[in-house]
Amino acid sequence: MKRVMALAAAVAAVGVGWSCQVAADPPRAAGGMTLEQLVESLDRNANGCIDREEGRNYTSRRFHALDANGDSSVDASEAPPGAEESPEARPVSLEQWQDAYRARFTEVDVDRSGCITLDEIKTRPAAGGR
Repeated sequence: MKRVMALAAAVAAVGVGWSCQVAADPPRAAGGMTLEQLVESLDRNANGCIDREEGRNYTSRRFHALDANGDSSVDASEAPPGAEESPEARPVSLEQWQDAYRARFTEVDVDRSGCITLDEIKTRPAAGGR
């Protein structure tokens, strides 16, 4: 569940942020993928970065996968609020989920190219930190 929230939060909403392990090993995204593998898996058009649409599509798919009861919202039983969220953060609608994604995308897209590069992910501000 933390992996889902971290990815949805980063490309998504999402807190929208990737969480990385701090260690001597190469940074890994939640779920054990390297950051390179994460970017490659989300980069559907193979242009070397995650554009807004690729991220939005991913976060929308994750939202619908998490919405187990099909009520068009994700509540705390489907995805508990992250460390940076208050308990009042649930339930969340798809629109709220995507709004959080857009905010995080803008935060990580430092050069404002509309595409998040591996370098931007590696040097991004921590989720919740501005």
